[in-house]
Amino acid sequence: MVNNDFELNNKGTSNAGDTRSLARHRWYFYKEGFSPSLVNKAIEESEITENDIILDPFNGSGTVTLTAAIRGINTIGFEVNPFTSFLSDVKSINFTQKNFKKVSDEVLKNSEIGGVSHLENYSTFTENKHKGQNQWLFNKSVLDSFAGGFNNLGTTSKSSKLAKLALVSAIMNNSNAKKDGKCLRYKSNWENLNYDKYSFLESLEKNFIIIEKDLENRVRTKPNIKTGDSRKLIKKLNSKFKLCITSPPYLNTFDYTDIYRPELFLSGFINSSKELRKLRYETVRSHVQVRWNKPKLNDFGIHFNDVFKKISDKRDLLMHKNIPDMISAYFEDMQGIFIDLKQKADTGASLWFVVSTSAYANEHIPVDLILADIATKVGWKLKEIGVLREIHKRKTRFSPDIDKLRESVIILKN
Repeated sequence: MVNNDFELNNKGTSNAGDTRSLARHRWYFYKEGFSPSLVNKAIEESEITENDIILDPFNGSGTVTLTAAIRGINTIGFEVNPFTSFLSDVKSINFTQKNFKKVSDEVLKNSEIGGVSHLENYSTFTENKHKGQNQWLFNKSVLDSFAGGFNNLGTTSKSSKLAKLALVSAIMNNSNAKKDGKCLRYKSNWENLNYDKYSFLESLEKNFIIIEKDLENRVRTKPNIKTGDSRKLIKKLNSKFKLCITSPPYLNTFDYTDIYRPELFLSGFINSSKELRKLRYETVRSHVQVRWNKPKLNDFGIHFNDVFKKISDKRDLLMHKNIPDMISAYFEDMQGIFIDLKQKADTGASLWFVVSTSAYANEHIPVDLILADIATKVGWKLKEIGVLREIHKRKTRFSPDIDKLRESVIILKN
């Protein structure tokens, strides 16, 4: 059932490495994404034309929607994270290079003057001696320079959106911390990196040059990007799709609202811990950061039943007591998504579902096999499960014998 000889195995299609050098894709590196080459392969194999619709219900940074739009194909993307939804929308903006140069010069001037950020002394965004903090995300001069450019932007124009993305990218390049798995981790020797106003301005200018250059590569069709809970938005979809390419959150306890917390606050999409917590409740139940509703279902086929019993019998090896409920809730969410996608799929539609296996209590969870069982049970036809790569995993005291996971694409037909 699992094809280890899949033609895309170890071809770099399941990671975003090549997006660093591709026009528009490179405007903001999203490490959780996959390669446009995977999207192009799915489009070609599914024989998609410009009259068809492509859907990505977990659109992330918009690799699917941008790749399809560049080809002139109508595409729809849903994303719960307002920052990454904004990112996917901005990357598809068409704007004149001449007018963008005027805007970027003005933003650079304002950033050099500087401003006051509402995030100064908030949480760990800057040094706060009164709270006795010994770590902070941004040096004050960096945040001040960011605020100078950001505070003078509009909110809805194409130029302001492009500049906003460049500003957020620049300040994250000058952050004392970096994304590392499920968290932000402070960079080695971060105190001596000495990020300041001038390093920020250098990053910002580089971003503007790249965006201006890439604007010559126009997008042929504007994607339809919607922000919100994918589980609800799929139900409201009015159009039938011919191809769905997507990668839902993995069953890995990663809370992406926490990983992208700096961007959410910096870009103004989230303004309080209460708003952040509310956003977490709109995400798929793949982490334990909030108290979810208990799952109502607990039978997702033989592969699930076998591993779930083993994990439940070894609760002393779990990093959190709610992980068994999280596992059941995750597959319950996925079952609902497969059902809803089936109802919105055109005749002969294809579904490419990129996932990774997981490990808890020293047990390997074959997520791809379980999802294939669920999908076929609700009416999808399984074409194949193609292995994309082997992921090397850090051994932990909870799963000391597992150091490899499998990333694969489940290909289904309606």
